[in-house]
Amino acid sequence: MNKNKIYWDLATNSAINRWAMSPAEETYFPGEARIMPDAVDYRFINGWVETGDLPCRESLREDIAQRTVSLPNDLSFPEIYFGGEDNRVDFSTFRFRPTLIERWLTCSLFSEQAQEVEFALETCGGVHIWQDGQKVVQLDHYQRNNPTNQSFTLNLPAGSCELIVFLEELHERDASCYFVLTLKKGDQIKTGLSLEIDEDEVKEIEKTLEGLRTNQVFYCNEDLLIEADYKPKKTTKVQLDTGSYPSETVTMNVLLDGMKMQEEVSFFVDQAFSSATLFNTKGLNAGCISLRFLVKIGPLTFSRSLGTTILPPAIDVTSLDLASRKTLALETMLSQGKEEPARALAALALKQQPELASRLIERALLPIQERHDCADFWILPLLWMYKSYGHSQLDPALWDRVKHEVLNFRYWLDEPGNDVMWFWSENHVLCFHVAQYLAGSLFEDEIFPNSGKTGKQHKAQAHARLIRWFDSMDDHGLAEWNSAAYYPIDFLGLFTLMTNAEDDILVSRAKQLIDQIFIMVALHTTGSVCAGSQGRIYEKELLAGPATELGSIAAIAFGGQWYPGYDRVTALLAVSDYQPPQLCQRLLSVPAGESIYSRYTQGLDHNAKITLWKSASSQLSTVSDYKTGQKGHQQHFLDVQTNAHPLARFWINHPGDLKVWGGSRPSYWAGNGVHPKVAQYKNIGFMIFDQRAFDDVINFTHAFVPAPVCDEFIEESHWLFARSGSALVGIYSSQALQPLKHGLYAGYEWRAYNDHCAWLVISGEIDDHKDLERFREHCLAHAPDFRPQENQINLNYGNGTLALNYLSGIHLEGKPIPFAPLSPTPHLAFCDAELIPWKDLSS
Repeated sequence: MNKNKIYWDLATNSAINRWAMSPAEETYFPGEARIMPDAVDYRFINGWVETGDLPCRESLREDIAQRTVSLPNDLSFPEIYFGGEDNRVDFSTFRFRPTLIERWLTCSLFSEQAQEVEFALETCGGVHIWQDGQKVVQLDHYQRNNPTNQSFTLNLPAGSCELIVFLEELHERDASCYFVLTLKKGDQIKTGLSLEIDEDEVKEIEKTLEGLRTNQVFYCNEDLLIEADYKPKKTTKVQLDTGSYPSETVTMNVLLDGMKMQEEVSFFVDQAFSSATLFNTKGLNAGCISLRFLVKIGPLTFSRSLGTTILPPAIDVTSLDLASRKTLALETMLSQGKEEPARALAALALKQQPELASRLIERALLPIQERHDCADFWILPLLWMYKSYGHSQLDPALWDRVKHEVLNFRYWLDEPGNDVMWFWSENHVLCFHVAQYLAGSLFEDEIFPNSGKTGKQHKAQAHARLIRWFDSMDDHGLAEWNSAAYYPIDFLGLFTLMTNAEDDILVSRAKQLIDQIFIMVALHTTGSVCAGSQGRIYEKELLAGPATELGSIAAIAFGGQWYPGYDRVTALLAVSDYQPPQLCQRLLSVPAGESIYSRYTQGLDHNAKITLWKSASSQLSTVSDYKTGQKGHQQHFLDVQTNAHPLARFWINHPGDLKVWGGSRPSYWAGNGVHPKVAQYKNIGFMIFDQRAFDDVINFTHAFVPAPVCDEFIEESHWLFARSGSALVGIYSSQALQPLKHGLYAGYEWRAYNDHCAWLVISGEIDDHKDLERFREHCLAHAPDFRPQENQINLNYGNGTLALNYLSGIHLEGKPIPFAPLSPTPHLAFCDAELIPWKDLSS
């Protein structure tokens, strides 16, 4: 069949983000096993960590030095990539084992006249480029998750030429894998695709897919509908991809659960299209799911991915006591839990369903044997089960297999390995050390083949390492503060240690830290949602409301609304005899007319300064002075949560990626491309975003404002006002706010286009302001004034001025307000009393 050339204009400083591409080829690529340098200094940070090259990347570099990448003769390009708003051609994803993934892509360039053009290339991964069969670029730096840039020129003929791109990256767990090809100099250039369908149909398909959106952001026992912002001239069949889902344990932006379907789900979009029902969400587990849409025309496949949140009715456990909540959690997990070893622990604890327990243990052995990333999470419940129930209830041969995998596991960097298990973050360090300690305790006289050490040696070594870890927590707190994704992992290690260690010091220290984490969780929980500023976050937590693993733990620990489904650590809590501090109940619910104010630090050298203002109906939480002005990762700086609706959550960020529900860190909503300057004074939060030092970042900041779930909403040029139950929220931007009128977040997203912008957030109570209109007047009376030359935002406060300066911080009536206390122990005040350590309140 003849191919047609379909062209799009390519303006200067625009990127080519429409490509035809080959299917991805994946190769397991471990390299030679070896011992790795132990550079862990127990001074934990968030973000990129210098690990040096792992064996897999060393092996890749050796291959690169010897190989020649040539154009294959049999390339085919059946998949079409449309980037939409995103300049990046992005395939960032996650693999549990070292995996080399390569793709080939092609497009055409067209010029009316012969000319030299200049492109800027940015990539994470290796990129080779051919022009009409001649290699013109070879960029083989392969710096893991660290982009490389190179400029180059092309001599374009009059007419068209073909570009072919080879993109390759070694995936070591989370992997940024993308390229950006930006035209820097050239006149009247077009970019195009050679396809077996005509131009109009291709462009209609692109607009149709780009215009698809769910009719809501959140669903509760109702039909999930798809709407279209664009109605094609020709009827287009769209299919839901119902089969290609990664493992549920991936800690990426989308948590996938139970969405495989046996029958085709499809719909037709035409000029008369209103909406299409994909499926009913009743009976689906709570959480965030991925929706990948396909359009297939002959051999070609066009695709686009979205995500949405399912929140079925909760189980109200408010009236149950702790013991009853624990029993309910175990029984519920047994009947409808995930395929994970903690569910087997629940079965053994209840002495029920041994066949289920056996199957789950069998399933858990493979990732431990193959040393998948996160295998340290999987091995802890197995050690717990072996210690408590070994050689009972189940086939002795299965317990022997558990012992074999425990003995042969790799417990630290000083043991040989060629895996990509992550040894460097605070949660993984804890879990590896707990696993090593308990394995050594169980098998003191056995030789562990991978290390050659005895169990007794492992136990002693792990004990010393755990003391160092706890000392670091005492000195610095948790780098991953308030994290709905990673507090559960801390609990996984701490509960396993507290319940199974026979060392009084370790048991005591584990319990003390569990107590303090629960205090911080209670402080930042409103309406059964574990919210607040966070040291690491994903969109699957931000957009899931109470349906997170931390939310499950909190519901069983404290009572409230429980959403089963993410109960791994909840099972450990339920099996244990642990009781949270009584103070937690006082922190969860604030009486009308009262407030809680809390300040403390977390992270290395007090680098995360946390402030919380909490009233009867809402909370405002911020982190101040955290790496201001630096490129960002997964930190969540400002957060408002109300208790009238679990999904009435507000925040502001600078997106790191334009792909909604993408896999980047930072992503569209989770984290920040560039960190802002932040401060909080009581119920007022300030943010100044200044991206002027970077020319490669997104040129807007945006607010997530869930107007559809609020009771009242007012929109003005620079202000947004909302009421959710008794909670009032005012949001100000120094730039005029632009509502998103199309796309997935229409009605939820407001953008401020500028690389320099100030935001203000004010939380209030209806009892103090009578109604939303009077709260609006109160906010407007503050008269915020952003002065870009001074990099400062001022507002009227009482009889003076409250101001945030980008360099010197927050001031009241010209006097600086230093952050205090500089302590990782949460300090609390009720109703404007003096801040005191939480332990003084609980004694």
